[in-house]
Amino acid sequence: MLFRLVIISTLIFSALLIQLTFSIELPLRPIYYLAAFAYGHSLTALLTFRRIGAEAHAALQIMGDLFVVTGLVYLSHGPDSGFTFLYLGVVAAGSILLGWRGGLVAAGLAAIFYAVLVDLTHFGILPIPDAGDVPPRVWSMAGLVGNVVLNTSAFVATALLVAKVSAKLRETSQDLLRRKEEIARLQALHASVLSSMSSGVITADREGRIILVNRSAEELLHVPPGGLDGTHLLGLGLFDASTWGRIQGSDYEIQRYEASRVREGAEQFFGTTVSPLRGADGAVNGHILIFQNLTTLKRLEGEVRLKEKLAAVGELAAAIAHEIRNPLASISGSVQVLRGSAVPGTGDYRLMEIVVRESHRLSAILEDFLRYTRPREREVERVDAATALRDVMTLLSHSDEVTGVHRLETSIEPEVVNVLADPGQLRQVFWNLARNAVAAMPMGGTLRVTARLDGDRWRASFADEGRGMSAEERERLFTPFAHSFPGGTGLGLAIVYRIVEEHTGSIHVDTELGKGTTIVVELPVSRQNAVDRDAA
Repeated sequence: MLFRLVIISTLIFSALLIQLTFSIELPLRPIYYLAAFAYGHSLTALLTFRRIGAEAHAALQIMGDLFVVTGLVYLSHGPDSGFTFLYLGVVAAGSILLGWRGGLVAAGLAAIFYAVLVDLTHFGILPIPDAGDVPPRVWSMAGLVGNVVLNTSAFVATALLVAKVSAKLRETSQDLLRRKEEIARLQALHASVLSSMSSGVITADREGRIILVNRSAEELLHVPPGGLDGTHLLGLGLFDASTWGRIQGSDYEIQRYEASRVREGAEQFFGTTVSPLRGADGAVNGHILIFQNLTTLKRLEGEVRLKEKLAAVGELAAAIAHEIRNPLASISGSVQVLRGSAVPGTGDYRLMEIVVRESHRLSAILEDFLRYTRPREREVERVDAATALRDVMTLLSHSDEVTGVHRLETSIEPEVVNVLADPGQLRQVFWNLARNAVAAMPMGGTLRVTARLDGDRWRASFADEGRGMSAEERERLFTPFAHSFPGGTGLGLAIVYRIVEEHTGSIHVDTELGKGTTIVVELPVSRQNAVDRDAA
């Protein structure tokens, strides 16, 4: 339609330009009629573009174009016309739109239209329009037949040639479309694989500038989408400058590193694998980093090592404690008998008192240790953990350990939380954690005890403002005899750890030297507690 409008408009404009420039009177009225028909035909085709089938619509336009071209040929002296080449355009359009069959049909119709026009003008049935001083050429019958045959051959040859080229072009276009679809599918699959990976994936160029980052990498490193584009690998904190130098110096091996970084006061551990990024020619164009957050794994490994250590120490020390217990009782009893015969106030009497007192203290330590290594059978029942915690904090607030420089803040919600536990052992956990927190603040401070229900877990937090712990102290916190306070046995937190583990709970420690310690105990709530909560 666009091509038709351009041809007709160009024809009218050219005729008007010639008439105005050379002052030649041209018979333009028939051309106007023909142009009006072409414009109307184009408008009709545009209005019916979506209402009839594609092949019918193409056939309608080709027929209209044959009438328009035949009109132009007639107005320009029929066989003498210079517009017969426009038939070739109509035939080519038929081949492109309707295939080789449509092209041959268009070529046949063009030949018929042209032959009929030549016959009508030759025999005077259709008068040739007046062309002014230029007389029409007189054709012989043989010349007319040769003209028609020549044009018909050109029409058919054009139809076949254009059909073949069009078919090849259509096949190429379909192949290109298939390849584009395949590339789009592969790109979508590639993006889906990268976004679905739980590991972080980063690609960088030879200089270490980041090119591509998947979603997991941004989530693991806590950066917004696109926040790493164009930055350097050293800014990630996954390795230092010396390690980066080794990575750049090796193009043929896969290297693995472990590193830690601190975020919001918490240390995170990452395991990173670095491999060369190669192009199609095999040359190294950059680096591929695949990394994972190993913080949870490191914590679990630490818990396993602690349990193994506790088991080994417990088995060995339990046997030693049992062997010491009986001789110690004999020593204490004998000294008490001797003390009865000594004169009070003398040096011997005071020495005997020291021996008896220290033997009692040693006996108490042995009792605690045997209780740790051989705990009594648990009596599990439904216990209101919230009430037990409030009772322990009330008892602690009236003890001699809490002085005027200490403040206790308690926030426990909800009022009632039922857990399956041994009531005595549960109170022992709360008592030991609260006492340790107060003991960590000899110069005073605030102990904040909070408890909240989170789904099927109940969390109790003990946060002090004391001295905190170093990394070494944190590592051996729950190990027997690893005490940090004068007069302590170092068994309290070890017993707490064992009780919490036996109740299928967990215990977490967050500490910083000089700023205090927070210990969080998590216990599973009973199913009946969930039923009561839903009913409420």
